[in-house]
Amino acid sequence: MMRVVFSTILFLCVSLDIAVCNSEMNDDSSSRTTLQLRDSVEFSYSISSSFLDLIRGQKPPTAVFETFVNIQTSHHSRLAYRSIEPVVTTYLGYGICLVVGLLFAIFMPLVGIVFFCARCCGKCGGRVQFVDSKHDPCKRVVYTVCLVLIVTFQLAAVVLAFINHYLFHEALVSRDPRIGAFSQANLSLVEFEEALKDMVQMAKNTSSTDLSKQKERFMRIVDDSLVSFQEDFTKLSQANNVSDAISEFQTTARAFLPGSEAIAQISYFNHSLYEVISELPTIRQGLTDTLNTGCPIDKIIECRELMGLANDQLKIRVSPSMFQLDEAIFISNQIQRHLPDVDYLSEFNGTTNNLAVNVKLSISGDLDRAWNDLAHSPKTREKLASVFEHIMVNISTTLKFIRDRISLEINEEVNDHYLRAVEYVLYGGVALLCIPILIFLILYLGLCFGTCGDRPYEEAGLCNRGVGANFLLAGVGFMFLFSTILMVSCMIPFLFGGTLQTEVCRYLTGRYPDGPRKMDQYVFQSLKSIFLAVQGSLPNSSNSRTFDVDKNELEAIRPTLDIIRFNLSDAILTRCENEPFVEAISTGEFVSPILADAVDGILQGLIESFKKVDIESPFRRTIGSCLAAFERLKFLSAVNFKEAINQVNTPLTFIDNLGEFVSRLKALNMESLAPHIQTLVNGPVKLDATRGNIYTLFVRFNSLPDQMNFVINNLNRYNQTLSTSIQSSMNRGVNRFHLLLTKELQLAVIATWHDIPCQSLRLAAKRGVDSVCYTFLMPFNAFWTGLGFTLLLFIPAIIFAVKLAGLYRKTEKYSRDYEEPDYISYHGFYMRPPTDYQDNSQKPRNKSRKHKGYVAVPNPGA
Repeated sequence: MMRVVFSTILFLCVSLDIAVCNSEMNDDSSSRTTLQLRDSVEFSYSISSSFLDLIRGQKPPTAVFETFVNIQTSHHSRLAYRSIEPVVTTYLGYGICLVVGLLFAIFMPLVGIVFFCARCCGKCGGRVQFVDSKHDPCKRVVYTVCLVLIVTFQLAAVVLAFINHYLFHEALVSRDPRIGAFSQANLSLVEFEEALKDMVQMAKNTSSTDLSKQKERFMRIVDDSLVSFQEDFTKLSQANNVSDAISEFQTTARAFLPGSEAIAQISYFNHSLYEVISELPTIRQGLTDTLNTGCPIDKIIECRELMGLANDQLKIRVSPSMFQLDEAIFISNQIQRHLPDVDYLSEFNGTTNNLAVNVKLSISGDLDRAWNDLAHSPKTREKLASVFEHIMVNISTTLKFIRDRISLEINEEVNDHYLRAVEYVLYGGVALLCIPILIFLILYLGLCFGTCGDRPYEEAGLCNRGVGANFLLAGVGFMFLFSTILMVSCMIPFLFGGTLQTEVCRYLTGRYPDGPRKMDQYVFQSLKSIFLAVQGSLPNSSNSRTFDVDKNELEAIRPTLDIIRFNLSDAILTRCENEPFVEAISTGEFVSPILADAVDGILQGLIESFKKVDIESPFRRTIGSCLAAFERLKFLSAVNFKEAINQVNTPLTFIDNLGEFVSRLKALNMESLAPHIQTLVNGPVKLDATRGNIYTLFVRFNSLPDQMNFVINNLNRYNQTLSTSIQSSMNRGVNRFHLLLTKELQLAVIATWHDIPCQSLRLAAKRGVDSVCYTFLMPFNAFWTGLGFTLLLFIPAIIFAVKLAGLYRKTEKYSRDYEEPDYISYHGFYMRPPTDYQDNSQKPRNKSRKHKGYVAVPNPGA
């Protein structure tokens, strides 16, 4: 065990020597050693990242910005919990860890003070029990093994923290891009700049590219836009009201054509009525004769009553002429003759539904001309390439400025101050980690003495268990003493490095599923919420906590917000891996405002051509033709079937309920009545049952004048508002489609750069992300992870150390003789504490026994 301790100390010293001498030793062997060292502790990075993912969860990081905006724009002077609840729920894990750390830092020293005061007073193990109990040897072994394991785990965690602290120092000062974060970031900027230069050169040297797919996509977008314009115009002008009314009128008119089912039912009803009128006297006479002669004696009264009903009321109430069959047939024939006029009314629906097609035909020539000019014009390509070059030059200038700021060799004085500060951090971290190393050394010494030493007799030498117990209690004291310093040194890096990992790096590195795209969305949403809040608070800044931002500054921020929404992180870090530059930025809907200048003139001409399309004239002609058709259908205004409706709504005979009359006849159970009843059912009863259907047909037939007038009124109203509807729809369509068409035209033009790869751009960007999120941040997070793990194990280590200290102090082994009554009485008499009433001669005896190491009961194993 001591060998492990000294090996660990030797390893730490060697590592420290490497760290101190690294500024003078920068050869390849030391770099390889550092890389191997980083690979060996890479598992600690996964542990820290998994722990952070566990306490952070998967909630988006937009809660902070939303809460900030809500607080700034709130009209209430007091801050309610509901306003900060999203932040609390999002960062609940961080809050719990912070509370636990603060409680640990505050209460550990207090508990230590109380503990040592209690031991001084003879409590908490302060009073030594000299004789082992029966189970103490087993406890001593178990507690020793547990404490050894705990301290070993703590030592491993501290060693990992020391290694990661050294790697963090190397990340800050090393000039090797594989090790140093600043060197790696600098190399990333250089590679990014070189990749942009290569892309500019390839953009200048692009040859003609097949743009058939882009043209097909562009035309499809145009078609969809025109269909959307048609739907918007139809909704705004309420053309559906006219179309529905025309369709209903046409359906009703066609339902009463000659030979139609409706006319056939009306004719059949009228023919059946004539037959019933001719057959009804015979039926009535047969019923009365049968009821008069064949009625049973017990039913004579019922028979006479039914016979009276048949004679008096079984007669047709109306004549067939009152059902206006001739008028119905006449109007049906008229509709047949004017059926072309009825069908022509569908022209209105055709004009409305073909609006998009007609507009497309009107501007098709301008579309082809605009496409050819934009996609195949050398001047346009040259202009776009120059614009692209201008953008890349600006980006390169920015990258060079950043590279100069982070370079370690630009300003020697600043470099010296920086290196001195880093050395202070290095030595401070080493000194901090030496505290737990000292504690572990003391605990290991205590375990060694307690395990290998003799029992603590007065005449025993230095190597006894009492010394081990003292070492263990000394280690406990140091744990109580330095716990606050260690916990504060752990919590500060945890809050900084943990939030940077969970809020930024886990998205950019792809640890979170679809991380770069999610990061783009979160940044855009957060900045947009702040932008809208600032924009909304400018007019009434006196009513709430507002943002102190000038309106001109606000407008200057808008282009940045527009660029962020194009998912550039996802395009560069993810899509550029397997896709060319154009397709990568196309998926992100990237449209540069600068590129719009190259296509705005042509697009403006296309929009002007769209505005000049004559939409009103076809509708005016169609409406006039429909009104003329209704003039020719004016005979329908004379349709009036009210008399037929009234007559068909009344029973055919004076017996209001023929069904009940037939039921009473059947109830007589006279076989002689069966033929007459069947004739009555097949004739008058069946015809009377069809009155409801005939009534519905006449009501529908009679509605033709009202339907025609309704259509005419809708057409006139539509004609009056047509100009306004067209103008409003045109303005809305232009505003909606301008940006969309601009984007499609730009993407179609820059498709000539389809052969430009962006793999090198992705590698440079990924190297830049790794410089911060891996080379710099991972050792930083692994440092506080190891230190925090060590601090958490302090609690069980204290418990086992205190338990072992009490066990190590016992002077006598357990023996079964101790349980004998004689020994118990002897032990109770001689081993009791001295009192005033004891004889003075007893004290020398006890003193002499203790001085000679006298054992009350001989034990061969002692």
